[in-house]
Amino acid sequence: MKRSLTSLTDHYYVLIIASTFLQGSSFVSTKLVMEQMSPLWAASARFLVAAVSLSPFVFIQMRRHKISLKELPWVKLLIIGSFQTVGVMSLLNIGLTATSPSIAAILMASNPLLVVVLAWFILGERSSSLALFGLASAFIGVVICIGIDVDGYHGVGRGEVLVMLASTCWACSTVLSKKFAMTLSPWIITFWQMLIGSLLLMVIAACSKQPFSLPTDAYHWGMFMWLAIPASTGAIGLWFAALKIGGSVHTSGFLFLCPLFAALVAFILIGQHPAWHEVIGGVLVGAGLFLMSRQRQPNQRQQKPAPLLDAR
Repeated sequence: MKRSLTSLTDHYYVLIIASTFLQGSSFVSTKLVMEQMSPLWAASARFLVAAVSLSPFVFIQMRRHKISLKELPWVKLLIIGSFQTVGVMSLLNIGLTATSPSIAAILMASNPLLVVVLAWFILGERSSSLALFGLASAFIGVVICIGIDVDGYHGVGRGEVLVMLASTCWACSTVLSKKFAMTLSPWIITFWQMLIGSLLLMVIAACSKQPFSLPTDAYHWGMFMWLAIPASTGAIGLWFAALKIGGSVHTSGFLFLCPLFAALVAFILIGQHPAWHEVIGGVLVGAGLFLMSRQRQPNQRQQKPAPLLDAR
């Protein structure tokens, strides 16, 4: 029994490390891909390819559980796709043109503190004093991270504002997903919101008159395919598997690893060194997220996680 529990724990941490590494690497690979693709077209192409790669698995699931297209909650999927794919990725990609991958990763990793605030107002959920202390720590970390630059001057710019708006869209999507309480498998929801979002992004990109282009060399094609499949579909799949074992509250406390991996990948690929305020801010954000993840939800011990692949 102890061996089985230890094995499950080890498996959980492997999933966490793999998923957060892939998520962290996406900030750097996005920056590199946008050397040859415009932000909106890069986002739309990324999630279109990700959705296509996931489609065989999803349609097998839908057929196995006899889910027809008419039964899908299209309005809810449209809303989630608009926030999660269109809002998050358009704002994040444009923001990355004016800020570093490491700062963007820290701001996006602070998403749980926005979820706590929105859940308070929209869902009526209250947080413990420990979680609120973690919230304050994470907020201070964000302020330190973006509030000053290496010379001591205020460093909040267009890029940081756009990434914060992207994180807000992500938080809205998280809270609305919980409010909608859709009974579909997370894989099915993810596929349809990515597909809907990517198509909407294409329309927005075309209307914005951003030039359409594709990578022109093997290196940037490799970065794009890494971004579209391992860093999108792979990261999502591993994250869902971790959520099944550890639950959403506890697992979200490990999002602080994303900025760490983003900084590591940025150093390896583009030789970028994190500034001292990014390190201090990132540590405070990580500590805050860890404290917030210690909060137990009501009846958490009695609840069993829903099967990952149950479609209804």
